[in-house]
Amino acid sequence: MSSNVKHGDEFWRVPKLDASGKDWPLWKGRLELSLLARGLSGHLTGLGMPINPAAGRAAGWSPTSPTELAEVQAYEVAIKKWNENDVIVRQQIAVLVPDTLFIQLLSLSSAKDFFDTLKNQFENRSLAVTVELRCQLGELKLKEGGDA
Repeated sequence: MSSNVKHGDEFWRVPKLDASGKDWPLWKGRLELSLLARGLSGHLTGLGMPINPAAGRAAGWSPTSPTELAEVQAYEVAIKKWNENDVIVRQQIAVLVPDTLFIQLLSLSSAKDFFDTLKNQFENRSLAVTVELRCQLGELKLKEGGDA
């Protein structure tokens, strides 16, 4: 079932990632959901990227049949659209991270690379933060006569 409802910018908004990554799990989930709603989530994983019909063929291959020519033309249209959407996803990530993190992403060439870099930096850290917070919570003691 499709919807003709138009959503304003606020609907797609994802809060900025904290530089420490303490909010990584929530930020990641919100980003993925926002991109999924717009049909762009494959850019985080590379899934759905058009496959070049020349891949796996001899160097210098060129299409000779009408079918091969049509495949190459369809690929060129699809990869152009993919690249345009990839820039959109990279831009969304860029505005959702602090400058200190964005600097680390500047040399990367795809949304997948952006996302993988952030994931590698924060995935394990967020687990460590969770463990540390649970330890701190366990160490808290109620004062005598205090309310729970």
